[in-house]
Amino acid sequence: MALREKTNGLGSGVVAERAVMVRALRALPAAHREILDETLFRRRSVNEAAAALGVPVETVKVRVYHALRALRIALDTPRP
Repeated sequence: MALREKTNGLGSGVVAERAVMVRALRALPAAHREILDETLFRRRSVNEAAAALGVPVETVKVRVYHALRALRIALDTPRP
């Protein structure tokens, strides 16, 4: 998954928010990034993601839950 910071004409607030999101995503374990890539960024259904990853549908659901939870925690944690 390529997480690049693009600033094409975006306001500084949007750029800052994007930078925070990119850092939070990069801080996640590889398995969490992989499942979010399949389901959110590639917009695959749970069934499609399961087929692409070769895992059961329930595994995808559990991984998405834990990945989103970890991302929320990372985004809610104040940074110096």
